[in-house]
Amino acid sequence: MEICKGVHQLKINFHVTPDIERYVYVYILTGQYCYLIDTGVHDSEKMIEDYICELGYKIEDIRGIFLTHAHPDHMGGAFALQKKSGCPIYASIREKDWIENIHQQFIERPIPNFDKLLQNSVIVDKIIDKDIEIELEDCLSMKILSTPGHSSGSLSYLVNQKILFSGDAILVKGDIPIYTNVKESIDSLNKVLSLQLVEYYCPAWDCVYDASTGRRKIREAIAVIDSIQECVEMVMKDFPDACDDFF
Repeated sequence: MEICKGVHQLKINFHVTPDIERYVYVYILTGQYCYLIDTGVHDSEKMIEDYICELGYKIEDIRGIFLTHAHPDHMGGAFALQKKSGCPIYASIREKDWIENIHQQFIERPIPNFDKLLQNSVIVDKIIDKDIEIELEDCLSMKILSTPGHSSGSLSYLVNQKILFSGDAILVKGDIPIYTNVKESIDSLNKVLSLQLVEYYCPAWDCVYDASTGRRKIREAIAVIDSIQECVEMVMKDFPDACDDFF
């Protein structure tokens, strides 16, 4: 589905368990060449390649894979797509070890169906260790932003100052909240909220938001995290001995 000129959204369905189905969105930027924001789970590469071909491009036209983070539903297709296209992979220095050694990732974060969702490690060609801005091609710029919280090295990608690809940084109210660090999550949400020119927010696990909806969703996400933290602090205060077993 084309979100706006040169920005396409592709829905990838997958199973966490035989009974639990989830999905993730992969985004494709098109200009003279193609650029991918995430790659879905293992075996998503065929769907992505077919979509790119429908747009009139070849797999060799992919000039960059930009991973928002290392989780299996975001990097599962990276190995096959990079092998066929020869393109570089961009990712955070904080998740380089997980991306380049998926066995380590599984040991540290075991999830159901891991070995089916993610089967191959990949080398990170472009290591991101700070916020930077790059020119992909004429009239197509990208600012790479560190937005940790959902994972330790989550990145968001701001294209032409107006389209933000936020990965899983903006948790969805009513869904299961997943974040590794409270302060980093809130700081990252405030960081993307401060971006004044964004017209489209493109998350990986919800529909695309317009400017006003996106800002409302970010505020809701902050409120959810704050509410959870208040409950945690209340429990820790009321039951300090019990909490010693968990913290």
